[in-house]
Amino acid sequence: MVALLAFRLLLPLLALLPLPAVLAEDGADAAALLRLKQSFSDPTGRLEAWSASSPSPPCDARSPWPGVQCFDGNLAGLRLTHMNLSGSFDFGAVAKLPGLHSINLKHNNFSGPLPASLGAVRSLRALYLSFNAFSGPLPADVFVNMRWLKKLYLDGNNLTGPLPAAAIAAAPRLIELHLDRNQIDGPVPPKLPASLKLFNVSHNRLTGSIPPDIARRFDKSAFAGNAGLCGSPGSDSAVCVAAGPAPPPSMPPPTAADFMAVQEETSVFVVIGIILLVILLVSGAMVLMLRQDERNSAASAYDYYADAGAGGSTNKPAAAGSRPGEMVSVDVAGGGSSSHGGAGSRRMGEFVLLADDIPAFGLPDLMKASAEVLGNGTLGSAYKAAMRNGVTVAVKRMRDMNRVGRDEFEQHVQMLGELRHPNVLPPVGYHYRKEEKLIVSEYMPRGSLLYMLHGDQSPNRVVLDWAARVRIAAGVARGLAFLHEKLAIPAGRLVSMDGADFDAPPPPPPHGNLKSGNVLLDAELEPRLVDYGFFPLVNAAQAPQAMFAFRSPEGTTRDVVSARSDVYCLGVVLLELVTGRFPSQYLHTARGGTDVVHWAAGAVAEGGERDLVDPAIAAAGGDAAVRLLRVGVHCAKPEPECRPSVAEAARMVEEIAAGGAP
Repeated sequence: MVALLAFRLLLPLLALLPLPAVLAEDGADAAALLRLKQSFSDPTGRLEAWSASSPSPPCDARSPWPGVQCFDGNLAGLRLTHMNLSGSFDFGAVAKLPGLHSINLKHNNFSGPLPASLGAVRSLRALYLSFNAFSGPLPADVFVNMRWLKKLYLDGNNLTGPLPAAAIAAAPRLIELHLDRNQIDGPVPPKLPASLKLFNVSHNRLTGSIPPDIARRFDKSAFAGNAGLCGSPGSDSAVCVAAGPAPPPSMPPPTAADFMAVQEETSVFVVIGIILLVILLVSGAMVLMLRQDERNSAASAYDYYADAGAGGSTNKPAAAGSRPGEMVSVDVAGGGSSSHGGAGSRRMGEFVLLADDIPAFGLPDLMKASAEVLGNGTLGSAYKAAMRNGVTVAVKRMRDMNRVGRDEFEQHVQMLGELRHPNVLPPVGYHYRKEEKLIVSEYMPRGSLLYMLHGDQSPNRVVLDWAARVRIAAGVARGLAFLHEKLAIPAGRLVSMDGADFDAPPPPPPHGNLKSGNVLLDAELEPRLVDYGFFPLVNAAQAPQAMFAFRSPEGTTRDVVSARSDVYCLGVVLLELVTGRFPSQYLHTARGGTDVVHWAAGAVAEGGERDLVDPAIAAAGGDAAVRLLRVGVHCAKPEPECRPSVAEAARMVEEIAAGGAP
């Protein structure tokens, strides 16, 4: 009775308590967002739901506030892109939200210096401020205080002043730093964090020379468009030299003592005459080189047309229907076929175009294209190149590919360019130099299967349901079976000096590098295999680190791979699709991910494989998802001879996709 009386007395007092006292976390998130909204202008009203009168908290499971990203009911990120927001942005308003890991303000109208409160958001892992109008210097507090920051995008603004070199070098976890397309001046920092993987300061006003250690770590495109930066593409000088005209290549550079002797022994007119003579010699040498290039180009063009007249043919019309200036993807997967070897290819100077159904382009067009880094893989770096003729392609800058000479390389790549299958993406062109090789293919805007499963965490991301995943699994298996049919080398036998024969080493796997990062998705989420067939080109010493086939048990223990190693790789991809987990097999040294092979094999042995199916597809996948997981375990068995062939694996996957039981 006393307790009941006390409760009745306290009830009016409880009603007077503010909301945060009852719902602390939701109230803190809402209060922070409301304070933040007061700092900027929202002319389109996209954030009208950010209101104290909102019937739901920001991370309500049924109706979350627009632009918020939540995890387990807590505010984890803000994605306010393309909203025409302007004014300032009070980072201090959200500084006390410990779970806030990402802020994305790309493509808005924020202006003025970067707010002083920016460094107060110490919990941030990723900050995207691209394509606004922020100005002034880059504050060192960003790197000093934000010790957890991994990704910083400040490209496309009006930032000025030098880079805070010491603060950047001390950033402990920074992985990506994008500062391109600003007005930053001064030198390139002499030291960058060891964790940094992507670095871009192109199209600024940097001066001086690129430090050798930095130049070795990053591609030259990261420094392009800085006219005063020695050695960068597009700069006034290819190497760092003293001001003044350069001497001809055959002459040693003059020293200060030489100039002093000339000044003592000759008049000023003689010195001017010598300088003019040097300029004439250099100009003459350049003219001769240009004429030689023209003769080479003419000879190449003559060879092309002569070959075409001797038997080359064009079986596809040129692409049509695109508007002037419109970016179009190169489509080489349509009906029909074209000859890409020898007579069917077009040599555009130092670039060979394999596809005859797209507008012609060459190496100069690629060099002038608007470039965007897509990623770095074990075989090289990939870039998106949007050329002025409206064609957008993917360019892969290959490394460790000097196993064969030029003729063998060109024959092999041209053979890859002739492959035609709905689930295989062939190269459309290449550039060969001993020290650098480029392979160009169609650009796939949806990116890789790896990104779709693990990388895209945006609210508008495409979630792969069961129908999409089983269709992707079937497409990957079909494409791999096609490559094994077209590229497989039959096993042979060797004969010893005494006449006895013995088994030769197994032929290399036709793909050799199958993983979800090398499965691209087109607009309809159909898979397209890339980075296949490079095994004969990759240096033998680098192959174990570059080719994923060597992550199979036989590759890690005996450095021997075969066609059945491709089957193991297929099994990893199938298990990744069913479980939704990131395979630890993709990591060489770093810890992380899930050993999907051992995990799934143990579950199958104990009859608990249903518990491993990704909850996002469990209901729709049902028994079919369990069967696909079992196929993945079968493909990834430790013993190569116990795995099915690629044709058998493809048949089993297709039966599941068709609704049957393998």
